[in-house]
Amino acid sequence: MIKLSHSIDNLLKKTKFNPLFLGNLENKWEAIVGNKIASVTEIIKIETHTLYIKCKNPTWKHELQYQKTEILKQINKTTKKIKKIILIWAQTTKQKT
Repeated sequence: MIKLSHSIDNLLKKTKFNPLFLGNLENKWEAIVGNKIASVTEIIKIETHTLYIKCKNPTWKHELQYQKTEILKQINKTTKKIKKIILIWAQTTKQKT
């Protein structure tokens, strides 16, 4: 019989990107970017070494365009897993009923 912990370890070793990294990054997000930016952003996903961040509004998206390099440096202080940041702003609309 194979232990579940061994199966999980083997899976993580085989994947190119550790799925636990996303949770760890979300937990440290405020420490990485600061309280103000953390309050207006949300990590959406990480895909092929690209971090997708949702911004509260287009003004914040524009402002963070200038800070992407610094945010990337802060994220990669301990790991070199993120190579690119994509900022997203999607307006949510309510449908009339």
